[in-house]
Amino acid sequence: MGAGGGAPPVKGEDVMILIGSSIILIMLIMQTWVNPTTIGEGSENEFTIKYDISKGDTFTLEITEGVVRPGVYTPSGDWILSGDVDSDQGNWEYTAKESGIHSFVILGMEESEIKYSLSRGIIFDYGLYLLGGVILIFGVLKRIDAKKDEPVEAILDD
Repeated sequence: MGAGGGAPPVKGEDVMILIGSSIILIMLIMQTWVNPTTIGEGSENEFTIKYDISKGDTFTLEITEGVVRPGVYTPSGDWILSGDVDSDQGNWEYTAKESGIHSFVILGMEESEIKYSLSRGIIFDYGLYLLGGVILIFGVLKRIDAKKDEPVEAILDD
């Protein structure tokens, strides 16, 4: 360490516990942190989102305020336009029928606020939780096993 001090080495099980818990925490933050997006009224205030998605993935649009008209440009060049969706209806979903880059165009019919998310299936959405959990459990079990081998300290009386 700096200034001539020494630090004990970090045990492998401590590193595993840190990595596993960090993966779980980061995934939780990434999947739950959603910033609402405000869209103005009129054609000059359209909002475009592009995703490279696979067949079967689901794009969800939650309208918290106002009225919007969502549309999708598919990789094959088709334009799929939906009717107006308002905050009373709540959600609009699109499930991809082909893989490739999809452009989602949201037109604000009035001042609106939306939240959007993409569900890529169970492996992509929850696989890293499983990986983080396995690493965390491995580190905890290794730490428990290491405690069995530690010498017992006792004070001997004369």
